[in-house]
Amino acid sequence: MAVNQDKIQLSKRELQVLEMVVSGASNQEIAKKLVISLNTVKVHVRNIFSKLDVQSRTEASLRAIQEGLVTVTDNGAPASSDEIEATPTKTYLLDPNPPLVLPRWQQIYFLLAALAAALVVAIPWLPQNRYTLAAIPPVIYKPVATPAPPPSTTSIERWTVHPAMAGGRAGLALVGLDNKLFAIGGIKENNTATRSVEIYDTTTRAWVEGNNKPTPAAHITGAVLDDQIYVPGGCTQAGTPLDVLEIYSQADDSWTEAEPLPEPRCAYGLVIYQDKLYLFGGWDGKAFVDSIFVYSPAEHTWTTSPYTLPRPLGYFGAAVLDDVIYIAGGYDGQTEFDATYTFDPTSGQWTPKAALNEKRGGLGLVSYNGSLYAVGGGWAHDLTSSEKYNPAADSWTTFETPSTSQWRNMGLTTTGNVLYAVGGWNGSTHEFMSDVVSYQVAFRTFFPLSIR
Repeated sequence: MAVNQDKIQLSKRELQVLEMVVSGASNQEIAKKLVISLNTVKVHVRNIFSKLDVQSRTEASLRAIQEGLVTVTDNGAPASSDEIEATPTKTYLLDPNPPLVLPRWQQIYFLLAALAAALVVAIPWLPQNRYTLAAIPPVIYKPVATPAPPPSTTSIERWTVHPAMAGGRAGLALVGLDNKLFAIGGIKENNTATRSVEIYDTTTRAWVEGNNKPTPAAHITGAVLDDQIYVPGGCTQAGTPLDVLEIYSQADDSWTEAEPLPEPRCAYGLVIYQDKLYLFGGWDGKAFVDSIFVYSPAEHTWTTSPYTLPRPLGYFGAAVLDDVIYIAGGYDGQTEFDATYTFDPTSGQWTPKAALNEKRGGLGLVSYNGSLYAVGGGWAHDLTSSEKYNPAADSWTTFETPSTSQWRNMGLTTTGNVLYAVGGWNGSTHEFMSDVVSYQVAFRTFFPLSIR
């Protein structure tokens, strides 16, 4: 099918990047050659893919040659835009006097074309399932037989829809920092753990790619301390827990590795309390556990607390409110819970608080302005609400939810006075979600001043 080349409009910088992509240069090499940042190169590549309607660098290269966007010289290298303008009669898409042996770039071109044709022929014979869900950690995404829920009458007027992520993800770490959302790791639509870092600017409503996490990991949580994001542990797509501690610096878009966990963990609860990380429970590769690990960034060491959770637990919410640690909800491989507790790290005392209105396994829990907010969960049932906790009254009240399905393992965070929920697993349709929604948790009121 012929393509209308008038629709392919690339900027001069995009053409320069495309030429280097055709030459086989990596993003790092392009950034160094053009004296631009790695993130800027990634944005240009993403825009080029979109304009050329391709999904890979190989497709982009073939399309660029086919459409004449990049002219190839007789030595097989792409001619720069300056060379093309200066000597238009001395470059050829095909050599007028080809040698008996094709140049290497043409051999690669025809090999790729043959492979693509073979793939097109084979596609109808391939299995039609999009992916196969991993069975471990146990029943993470196992469909649960439940009766059809009644029609929802929930209002979602205060939830706002934002541009979605590039693809569906669940079990990701979502952190709000300086009016930006950092979506880190998780498990993707092809059912593999990912290293991806995507950054959403809440002011421009645009996504950019960050530097990939060193280790692919799912069922993780992130916490901010001194403008750095701490991401411990996680699981591979096979359900094997990890013991890594990786730290992301927004200032230079870089990762460093720190002291590993005492034991591998994923699906844990994580908070920053008095300048230390507290990691509660989670999955150890064989079972959900009740242990508590404490990390001191000043000493770069982990210790194992002598205290434990009230029960072995994973996929629960953890947050600090008014200098008090709270946990809520959770899942232990068989049952999801509605219990809420506070924890005193000095005495090890767990104090029961008012239970959630719904059992919530795989929920998100955050604190803002004297309240806790619980969103999502619904491991074995369809959700009917989100919830807000008032510590003075020791009570949970409901508010609208953007999803009334079995929505779990999303990322939840706050920035400014807005609550953001990203991605997750839709247990009703068995799909990974790329949705991004926000909820205004507080409004500012301005009163006019009169001067006499």
